[in-house]
Amino acid sequence: MATACEKLPDTDKLDNDYLVYTNYDDDTDFKKFSTFYVPDSVLIIDNSSNKPKYLYGTPASDIIIANYVSGMEKAGFVRTTDKESADIGLQISYIEDTYRFRYFNNYPWWYGYPWYWNFGYWGNWGGWYWPYNITYSYSTGSILGELVDLSDTPSTSKTLRVVWTSYITGLLNNNGSLNTTYVQKAIDQAFAQSTYLKK
Repeated sequence: MATACEKLPDTDKLDNDYLVYTNYDDDTDFKKFSTFYVPDSVLIIDNSSNKPKYLYGTPASDIIIANYVSGMEKAGFVRTTDKESADIGLQISYIEDTYRFRYFNNYPWWYGYPWYWNFGYWGNWGGWYWPYNITYSYSTGSILGELVDLSDTPSTSKTLRVVWTSYITGLLNNNGSLNTTYVQKAIDQAFAQSTYLKK
């Protein structure tokens, strides 16, 4: 009997569909979290530094937020409208036209980008960090979802820990608009491959 294995995917086929990357802090016990808060808008990350831009109340932003919320709820977490009482915060960003390749250990990937959620957004912390090393290549039309641990109080922790990251790319149609079918399937896949992320 003869068998054949392909250890790495054919790179010529990587652009045929969306790509979903997830990572997490393996020291985190996700079962300790119960509630999550998500803003009602999606931050747009681009090369502009004039003012912050958001996707709010659009079909694209509604689909993105609704699918992340659905994934969290299916995992057993309860959405709350009270940011102050939430155990974890779900932050969603859309990369509109930025191309950068960066590796960070002690700094977040967005270090230097203008108007990323400011440090005060989630409370009185001085910033947040990833307890794992990450490498990213950013593409136009990508979606980034991050869970930050809000369960510590500012008096005991000066930084917020990013406990889960999802990076999704390959979501654009030929005309440059978001393929909503891909968006829904890709976000579902992000949760499907994150079996540890459950209450």
